[in-house]
Amino acid sequence: MNNHSVSSVLVVLAVALGLSVTAVPSNTKAKMSHSTDATKVVKRDSQRGSVSSLNSPATGSASVTPASKRWKSTTVTYKISSGSSYYTNIWKNAVKKWNAGGVVNLVPTSGKPDISLSTCNSSLSNSGTVGITYSTYYNGSKMNNLQVMASAKSYIYRNVSKKFKYSKAERTNVAEHELGHALGLQHNVGKASVMYYATRDRSVSKPDIKGLQESYR
Repeated sequence: MNNHSVSSVLVVLAVALGLSVTAVPSNTKAKMSHSTDATKVVKRDSQRGSVSSLNSPATGSASVTPASKRWKSTTVTYKISSGSSYYTNIWKNAVKKWNAGGVVNLVPTSGKPDISLSTCNSSLSNSGTVGITYSTYYNGSKMNNLQVMASAKSYIYRNVSKKFKYSKAERTNVAEHELGHALGLQHNVGKASVMYYATRDRSVSKPDIKGLQESYR
């Protein structure tokens, strides 16, 4: 994708947030109260898609996209708030690509979603950041040795996409990449993966589906 590279800047900090958690994952070892009004400690992640040449922390084998987090269930809700039919269609196509893998079932909701999909303009357009995903996960709660996600928000930066003259197909690739992060996947060292650190003309592929299969087994 125009040889623009996607780099992940992982920022992890513990913050105390007031969450009304109805159910804590039942098969984890988390030392967390099951009270619906308990204040939980969660951690935040941000993963950015960049067109700059920053180093990528991609790890693992190219044949399987690595993961650091997952959702409690394979059924995950989402809501698109793009502000335009153009980007709504892009996000819908990205959802279809991940659903076609048969591992997770992304379903739309009119209520509060697990994953929010949107667009906005970057205030730092010269930085080359084309997309970003923020996520929170429960501190100490794990499933399959992965952090259990609490929420995720993925964005495509419209002004940066326009600046670098991304086609609709390329913007869809960015959407797929960011949605992969929202499902818990990290960067892949292999160029065949949509989670490869460089934005390319790549869609969801076998390594990415294998990564989900291992994460959500």
